[in-house]
Amino acid sequence: MSRGEYTPRYLVFYAAVFAFLYALFQWVPSLWAEVITAQSSLAVMNALGMSSSYGVEGGVVTLSMFSGVRPVHVYIVRECSAIHVLGVVLGLVVPLRAPWIRKAVGAALGSLVIYALNVARVVTTVALTGYDVPPFTWLVSSPTIETYHYPISFLFGVVGVAATVLAMDRLALPELGDFLGRLPGTLATALSRRK
Repeated sequence: MSRGEYTPRYLVFYAAVFAFLYALFQWVPSLWAEVITAQSSLAVMNALGMSSSYGVEGGVVTLSMFSGVRPVHVYIVRECSAIHVLGVVLGLVVPLRAPWIRKAVGAALGSLVIYALNVARVVTTVALTGYDVPPFTWLVSSPTIETYHYPISFLFGVVGVAATVLAMDRLALPELGDFLGRLPGTLATALSRRK
C-alpha cells in the first residue's frame, strides 16, 4: 500500500525519529524488563520440566536451572530483555505515514513477537548449556553459557527481527513493507540527484 513518494525531507524526518526512539530506549530503566524476561523464561522452563528459579538482589536479576547434566546460572542484563529492540520497533513504526490505530496495532504486535522470541532465545541458550544435546556436544564437551549465547543471539536477532517486521507488515501495517521495500530506490534516487 503506497503512501506516496518518500522525499529526502521525509527520509531525514524518519531517520531522526528512528534515532530518537532508539536512543530513548537505551536510557529507559530496564530492571522491570529484566524481571519479566526472567519470570517468563522461568515459567517456560518449568513447564518443560526444567527445574529453575530466578532472583533479584541489589538490582541484579539472575536465572538458574538445576536440572540437566550441569546447573546453569545466568545474569539477565539489559540486553537480555530486548528492551532496545522495542526502540527499533517503535522507531520503524512511529514515523510511518499510516493511521495511528494501525501503527499502534503494528507496534503492539511487533513487541509481542520480539518478547516471545526473546524468551525462546533465553530458554534455548540455558537449556543447551545445561543439557548435553547432540550434535552440539559432539563439538563441545563442557559448554558454558558463552558457547551458545552469541550464536543463538545472532540467529534469533537476525531471523527474529526479519520475522517481526514481516509479521507487522502482513498482519497490521502494510505501510512498513512499502516503506522498507522502496527505501533503497528512494535513497539511490536522492543521492544521484545530489551529484
